[in-house]
Amino acid sequence: MKITKNLILGIFFVLCFRIISMGQEVSEEYPKAKPIVKVYANYHFGLNNYTTKNAFDLTRAYLGYNIKMSEHFSFKTNLDIGKPTSDSKYDYVAYLKTAELKYHKNKITVHAGLIGLKQFKLQEKNWGYRYIYKSFQDEHKYGPSADQGIMIEYQLADNLLIDATLRNGEGYKKKQSDNTYNGALGLTYNIGDNFTLRGYYEYAEKAVSQSVFSSYAGYHVKDLLNLGVEYNYMQNSSFIKDQNLMGYSAYMTYILNEKYQLFGRYDNVSSNKLADDLVEWNQAKDGEAIIAGLQYKLEKNIKISTNLQYWSSNEPGSENEIFMYVNLEYKF
Repeated sequence: MKITKNLILGIFFVLCFRIISMGQEVSEEYPKAKPIVKVYANYHFGLNNYTTKNAFDLTRAYLGYNIKMSEHFSFKTNLDIGKPTSDSKYDYVAYLKTAELKYHKNKITVHAGLIGLKQFKLQEKNWGYRYIYKSFQDEHKYGPSADQGIMIEYQLADNLLIDATLRNGEGYKKKQSDNTYNGALGLTYNIGDNFTLRGYYEYAEKAVSQSVFSSYAGYHVKDLLNLGVEYNYMQNSSFIKDQNLMGYSAYMTYILNEKYQLFGRYDNVSSNKLADDLVEWNQAKDGEAIIAGLQYKLEKNIKISTNLQYWSSNEPGSENEIFMYVNLEYKF
């Protein structure tokens, strides 16, 4: 197994250096630098006796730079400033989210370093309201949005893109702590200008293997409608045998005009029962979510939304959570 891992790693590095060595053209216009600034904030309050919390909140800020160094090379670094775990003594913690070198020429793109991943990037883009609520896989911990590793994208045809990733597996908040790597393969297929299909598979092995499979279908009509549906399945979650997690998410945006958009989403997450257990292993976090609201674009880079967020847990005796949110995103 160790020989196989080293062989895969060696092939990745040889391929990357081979691609880079094919040559590059230097222009006097470079480098070109663009700042990255994005902030998520909200005000929320509960609508029933169980959800009584209300507060102004700033949930996340991204600060960084994107630098185009030549025709084929660019570099991006980005800080993610957000809420830490509940037992932390700090209100905010800053993480290095990306420190990514990117090479692009013709049909090939290579990302290396601390890179942004494609595991749920397309789904998040089509959902379109990350500042309001995370996409399904991100919300339910199917994998991180960034990690240290290498990703290669290749345009097989005008409408067909393949991507392969080899990464540490711990995400951007932790360093590599073992000899386990996550390998992933994704395929994105566009049918005309309106319909997109994507399949993704990821595999990692310790004493027990863990795998993630996801499928996605999206339909888009410019300046009118966005539809998306995804199904996700994680086998042996947290490397525990037979501990599986599954769920689906469906979302829609109806574009009223340039300024106003109506949106809605439904999530359902569930888990299985382990041997001799009476309830599902993830029952406390299993359930369904409904989000619906209206977005208003104040300007190109400023969005505000009023929306209702509902969560119903599968755990017996638990109360439903119902919140009204006013979310704000501003970026540069």
